[in-house]
Amino acid sequence: MKKQHQKQKTRLKGPSERPSAQTFQEITYREIFLADHRDEEHHEYSRLTLCFSDKGPHLLEDVFTPGWSAGNYGGGTVRTDLPEGFYIGQTTETFAEHFGERFREQIRQNTELAAFLDEANRRHKR
Repeated sequence: MKKQHQKQKTRLKGPSERPSAQTFQEITYREIFLADHRDEEHHEYSRLTLCFSDKGPHLLEDVFTPGWSAGNYGGGTVRTDLPEGFYIGQTTETFAEHFGERFREQIRQNTELAAFLDEANRRHKR
């Protein structure tokens, strides 16, 4: 039986560990759910997640949509790699502007994202 990767919610490393050079590579694996959207007319559901891993930060957009036959669901996952330090200087408001209207309001109100961005910006200023 294969072991499943355990997701951990962690914080950036402590201030004594090179705060001015803090990068996403120094963050252990983490996922922050950003927003989701259900399109009833087309029976589609989308979920947007900000992820950090040893391969760098990335966005995952999971899309679930009906297939061509009854009971068959399709969709897929789109991974978008993000540049190092993309979050520096961002607020939930500025971060939300990078996304379509269907996700923006949820991202603006996302308290977990707000806490992450506040912590990252505090550490960057040190």
